[in-house]
Amino acid sequence: MLVDINLLPHDERKQSSWLKAAIAIAALGLILILTFVILGIYQGKAVDTLASQLSQEQKLRAQKEEKIAELESLDTWANLDAAVKWAEGYPMPMLPVLGEVVDALPERGFLEEFTYTGAGALELGIQFDSSREAAYYLERISSTKLVSDVKLLGVETEALEEGEDADAGVLPRYLARYALTLDREAVKGTADEEEAGE
Repeated sequence: MLVDINLLPHDERKQSSWLKAAIAIAALGLILILTFVILGIYQGKAVDTLASQLSQEQKLRAQKEEKIAELESLDTWANLDAAVKWAEGYPMPMLPVLGEVVDALPERGFLEEFTYTGAGALELGIQFDSSREAAYYLERISSTKLVSDVKLLGVETEALEEGEDADAGVLPRYLARYALTLDREAVKGTADEEEAGE
């Protein structure tokens, strides 16, 4: 058998350069891995910070939207309230009311004033021959279905003019003032019935 003998010295430089290159690559890889880990940690903290800011902004936005919704609902209620007040104050048809007022008058009673004060209220000035007729008229007008409330504001006696004498058979006239509150639904229903009857 032959023995292989190499008397030449081994080249240790080649092995050490390979070893140094492998160690350098491993060190570089380790540095890169550490760098990525540190950057990942910082990026994670930044993402957490942004997420907390986003949640705070969403909470603020929700609160502001809630306040806006409340204001809009208050505004809606205010608009609705204004619409109801406008509808309540809308003028009613006065022809049926005037018919009831005149029909309740006695034979010698005269309507002198008819004032619609708004919101279903009327003021009347009626001339009578006697103060008792003012009381009877109060009873008759309060029993009509169009009037929900009536008040006698007062009765005044008209002074006799010059040349008129109570002894000559001329009696003073009485002016009674009434405040009426109308039943809106009844007035509207009566007006609708009259329109349908025509």
